[in-house]
Amino acid sequence: MMPLGKDVDPEFQTGTAAHAAAATTGRHPGTRDAVAWLAFSHLPAALQPFARPFYEAALALLPEIPDSPELTTALNGLVSAKDSAVRAGIKGQTGQAGPVPRPATVVDPPKFGEADGDAR
Repeated sequence: MMPLGKDVDPEFQTGTAAHAAAATTGRHPGTRDAVAWLAFSHLPAALQPFARPFYEAALALLPEIPDSPELTTALNGLVSAKDSAVRAGIKGQTGQAGPVPRPATVVDPPKFGEADGDAR
């Protein structure tokens, strides 16, 4: 159990890339890649509910089905369905198709050349 006030290790936080990697350790690369595409923690909070069910469905399949072309096909179907659901969520929330707007300002933008002492 984590003490209060401590951050949760991403490996144990559902929907993170680290969680997807941990859930597919030792699995076929096709299985690992498909589950990685289903991770959703990087999405804005308002869009995560559209992606979460597909990730959870994949996790439910993993212990039940050994690596096979059929599992890869099933997982890739979930990836396709998740992508469509997220796009539908964007359109439902914004009223238009297209990407989620980026923040107006970038926090801590990279400074090119700074690593080699050539700040521009």
